[in-house]
Amino acid sequence: MSTPGTSSFELQALLDAAVDAVILIDSHGRVEVFNHAAEHLFGYRAAEVTGQNVKMLMTDGDRDTHDTYLERYERTGEARIIGIGREVRGRRKDGSEFSALLSVGRIAKAMPPRYVGFLQDLTLREQALAAVVRERDRASRYLEAVQAILLALSTDGRITLINRKGCEVLGRQESDLIGLNWFDFGVPADERAVSIARFRQCLASGSDGDPWYSESQLRASDGSRRLIAWRYVAVADPNGDVTGVLCSGDDVTDARRAEAEARESRERMMQVSRLATMGEMAAGISHELNQPLAAITTYAQAARRLLAASGNADEDVSGALDEIAAQALRAGEIIRRLRSLVRNPESQRASTQINSLIQELGTLTRADARLHDVRVRLELMQGLPALELDPIQIQQVLLNLVRNAVQSLQHSESGEREVVISTGLAADGDVEITVRDTGSGVTSDMLDRLFLPFATTKSDGTGLGLAISRSIIEAHQGKLSYQGNVPRGACFSIRLPSLKEPAS
Repeated sequence: MSTPGTSSFELQALLDAAVDAVILIDSHGRVEVFNHAAEHLFGYRAAEVTGQNVKMLMTDGDRDTHDTYLERYERTGEARIIGIGREVRGRRKDGSEFSALLSVGRIAKAMPPRYVGFLQDLTLREQALAAVVRERDRASRYLEAVQAILLALSTDGRITLINRKGCEVLGRQESDLIGLNWFDFGVPADERAVSIARFRQCLASGSDGDPWYSESQLRASDGSRRLIAWRYVAVADPNGDVTGVLCSGDDVTDARRAEAEARESRERMMQVSRLATMGEMAAGISHELNQPLAAITTYAQAARRLLAASGNADEDVSGALDEIAAQALRAGEIIRRLRSLVRNPESQRASTQINSLIQELGTLTRADARLHDVRVRLELMQGLPALELDPIQIQQVLLNLVRNAVQSLQHSESGEREVVISTGLAADGDVEITVRDTGSGVTSDMLDRLFLPFATTKSDGTGLGLAISRSIIEAHQGKLSYQGNVPRGACFSIRLPSLKEPAS
């Protein structure tokens, strides 16, 4: 197999220097040349292989057909292996198998025919490919296992990759989502502009820029909106050109809700603490006020007796003194009941006609109504059942509602200032009391806090009136609620369980 000017020793040196395995066989498949690379690849020394059929280097599948290939090629010239490179399996001396790329050629003008084969070991390539597949599979498992939404977006905002979590939230298959414009599909219209701006900022910063963070709403498959905390990172090709953005999104809806609930719980605890403090203050103040109120009553009664003894009694003055004494006694009773309410003893309840209780409010509200030029009108349904209640406490609730209504009318036109107190019977037999006014009503931002302690829109208000009023009504197994009045104003409703016996 020498060529002009080349000795067999030089040719053997060339073959042994080759990186690929080189094997030369005759027309019967016997090995004539087996270079060093072939020895390393198969684990045989050349002397062990030379003169042996090359089939000894093949796996069972190729061994049975090799001689047939040679015979057919010699007879028909049809190439199955010769002249055509393909991937084959080889068998080493130790019995292990490996993949190799085989190229076979016929030596020109050699008679009888001789063939040379070149084998390139594919083991390293297969190992590298297997490593890539393992890493890909591991990365894929990470993508599927993570409980964050993972997105890859092209520079025009189209989805190029989305993980299982993202598909679950959106209720779509990955194949249905790839290629969709993320901002048109996944972002609500009212938040789209902000999200697109963040996306463009991330693209402009490039792969060397810091990640971008934002929170936005996501339309979930059930129609709800989920609050997602997004992290944007730009990705670039080897030339440094930005090719898209990777986005990871954590669903923080439940976390934000839990934070809000915890905050509300803390606020409620603070309110309870403040109420407890107010209770202690009220108990102390009531004790201090009882003495001057008792003195007022005593001095008014004494003045009444002195006036009568002088023989110059004036009926108006005598009436005023009687009223002073009566109202001082009433104030003392109210303070005593307030103190009792704070300390939670049994209230003093009795069968009461609610219409009579409301009519007594006239003397208590007349001064406020006249001062603010407000007309207080009563619409009382006759024949209502009696109620088991503490008259003083219920009257204080009604008085608080009427005074709130009167104060709300101070900016209304003079002729339109009206407060209506009405009573009626609900379908289930409960007695319903309403206090309506024609003022500005309750603002939308106050609706959720209306009955919470210390919630007020008055500059001089404590925010305790409605909270205490609701507590009193609920202690009577009733309900205090609010709704807007038609066509304008506020309407507070009280429902109280009746004794089911009509009043006489």
